[in-house]
Amino acid sequence: MAATSILDLIAQATRLREGSAGVQALLRAVYRAGSLRLQDAAREARLPLPVASAVRRELEKAGLLERKQGLSLTGEGRDFVERDLGMRTTQLDITCVACAGHGIVIPDSLQAEVDRLAEIITGAPSVDVTLDQAPCMPDTAMRRALLMLQNGALEGKRVLLLGDDDSVSIAIGLLGRALRQGDLTRGVTVVDADERRIAFLRDAAAREQLALDVVHHDLRHQLPAGLRRSFDTIETDPPYTLEGARLFLARGCEALTTEADGQCFFSFTHWPASQMLELQKVFTGLGLAVRAVWPNFNRYAGASMLGNLGQLIELVHVSGSAAELPDFSGPLYTAEVNPRLRVYACTDCGKEIVLGQDGIPATIEDAKVRGCSSCGGHVFRRQSVRPS
Repeated sequence: MAATSILDLIAQATRLREGSAGVQALLRAVYRAGSLRLQDAAREARLPLPVASAVRRELEKAGLLERKQGLSLTGEGRDFVERDLGMRTTQLDITCVACAGHGIVIPDSLQAEVDRLAEIITGAPSVDVTLDQAPCMPDTAMRRALLMLQNGALEGKRVLLLGDDDSVSIAIGLLGRALRQGDLTRGVTVVDADERRIAFLRDAAAREQLALDVVHHDLRHQLPAGLRRSFDTIETDPPYTLEGARLFLARGCEALTTEADGQCFFSFTHWPASQMLELQKVFTGLGLAVRAVWPNFNRYAGASMLGNLGQLIELVHVSGSAAELPDFSGPLYTAEVNPRLRVYACTDCGKEIVLGQDGIPATIEDAKVRGCSSCGGHVFRRQSVRPS
C-alpha cells in the first residue's frame, strides 16, 4: 500500500483534522528524537493529547510504532519513514538556547517580579473549565507584558484586557513598578465574566499597590458605553473556538479608539491550516492585519489536552470603525460548540460517570470533590470522549 494511503487511512480512522500531514508530524517527532513521551510527541506535532493518543494507537496497529521507553519506531516504522517519507534528519534542535523559541528573554533583573507573580497566582480562584479557563505560567504572563512594552503598546497607552485568567494585568503592573517605580500606562482595565477572577485581581492589585480597573461583564453582551472607543491596546486569550475568537476580537475592536491604529495581542491554540484560514478570515473581516506570529509563545499550567503550548499573534487594527456586534446568544465555549460525553471511571470500584449528567458535576475537578456515589473514591480515570 502506498505511503499516502496508509497515512490517509490513519487520519480518517482518527478523524484527524490535520489529515495525513498530522500523522507525518507525529512520526517525524518520534523519528528525530529516537524515543519520545506521548506528551512531548503531541507538543512537537502540535496535536491535542487525546488526538495524538488516537493516532499513536493506529500507528501501533499498523506496526509502525511501539512503546519502548516512550514512543519508538519499529524496524518497519523506521524503514517506512526513511524509504517512503524520505526522512533522514535526526537529533537536530535549532531552538534558541536563550529564549527557548519564545523570541523574548526575561532579564535576570526581572526574575524577582516573575517569582512574585507566581506567589500571587497561588491565591487565584480554581479554574472553571466550562469557561475554557487555562491560566498561563507566570513567566508567560511576564513575556506577554515585555512583548507589549517592546512594541510600544504599554507606555502612555490605555490598555484593555478581555478576560484575564492569565493575570497579565498584574504582570504589567509589576513590570512597571520594577522599571520605573510607577505605572507604564495611562490605565489598565480588565473585563471578565468570572466574579471570582474579578475579586482576585482587584484584591491582588490593591495589595501590590498597582493601578488596575476591573469590570465584571460578559462579552456576549455589548460593551458598556464607557469602554467603547477608549483604548489603544487590547490583549486577550479567548475561548479556543472560532466563535470565541470572533466575539472577543470584535469586542476588542469596538473598544479601540479611532485616533490611531490599535494593537492587539491575541493568544490562541495551534490549529490546522484549514481552521487557521477561517481564523484569518475573522481577522480580515474585523480589519485586523497580522504583524507577527509567535509559535509556542504561551506555556500553560492546565492545558495538557492542548499540549500545554499556544501561539501569540500580534494584530493591528487598520480599518475604521465597524458596526458594533449585537448581543451574542449562540454557543461560545468549547463544550458548547463541540459537545462531548466525557466518561470517567472510579479507579477504586470501576463505576462509570458522565460529566454533567444524572446529577454529576460538569467538571472532573468538582466530581472528584464530590466523590464516587458507589464507594466514595475521589480518583477517576478518563474513559472516552464521545459525540453527544
